[in-house]
Amino acid sequence: MDVGIFVVDGVGELGLGALYGAFSTANVLRSELDHPPAAWNVHTVSLGRSVRSGSGNTVQTIPLGEVSTSFDALVVAAVSVLEPDPLVALVSAPGNAWLLDRLRSAREQGVHLAAACTGTFFLAEAGVLDGSPATTSWWLGTSFRARYPRVDLDERSIVCHGDGITTAGASLSHMDMALSLVYRTSPELAEQARRYLAFDGRASQVPYVIPEVVARGNPLIVAYERWVREHISEQFLISGAARELGVTERSLQRATRAALGMSPKDFADDIRLDRATRLLRTTGLTVEGVAREIGYVNASALRALIRRRRGLSPAQIRAHSGL
Repeated sequence: MDVGIFVVDGVGELGLGALYGAFSTANVLRSELDHPPAAWNVHTVSLGRSVRSGSGNTVQTIPLGEVSTSFDALVVAAVSVLEPDPLVALVSAPGNAWLLDRLRSAREQGVHLAAACTGTFFLAEAGVLDGSPATTSWWLGTSFRARYPRVDLDERSIVCHGDGITTAGASLSHMDMALSLVYRTSPELAEQARRYLAFDGRASQVPYVIPEVVARGNPLIVAYERWVREHISEQFLISGAARELGVTERSLQRATRAALGMSPKDFADDIRLDRATRLLRTTGLTVEGVAREIGYVNASALRALIRRRRGLSPAQIRAHSGL
């Protein structure tokens, strides 16, 4: 299995290292299987013989013009650019047009494409995600959705599979993505590698989302997020929040749906859950006390919210407070 990892200046070392680690671990463990799949031959490719990582280190690469391998999968590694505007400027820069062209060509040839975190913007900019389900880093969903409306985005997912395309979420999701590619050839090998790496597969980015970060870039949503936090211990109606913000409830519904892909109520639930999680992990409040702090009349409503959104109990959240 020949995998091309395409990198540009500013490549993120954490994501790139996760890709190397996952594929190399899978290769080491192949000999333990009765019927091992083909080895993963990883080629790191750029325009020249090296790129500079986001922290200034040199990453040795194979020049694109010297690549003679027909890749079975082509992966775009993330770049260390966290803000949407400079990220869009980077992926659309003339100096990176070669990568977009290569992605389109690979798509036409049926090569499996993959990217994680900020690397997903390269796939979207190339147009290869149009009409496909995809995910990206949780804090970039609003900007991604606005620039690439033809993509069926679900930024809550860790890994998302389309037809011949795999995308993954933030940073360490590179590991999830790489293991999902290994899984395509050998579920047994992927499971073995996961256990050696002590890496638990995760289905959602929701536990990592910071609501006030997600709200950035839209004044109405920023104001709504702030209003919810100021009234979080109250039992309020969305219509009341909209009225105090000087808009109709329908306008607020449209704004959150367009920017966040969710309703105002769901976003308010995210804010409540974020606050509840912090209280459970950093204070000695009882579950009943935490419930009152976020505007619930009893603990059962909080337990239902946590179970519905996280698949956990308050006790399990509290148990994971230590690093």
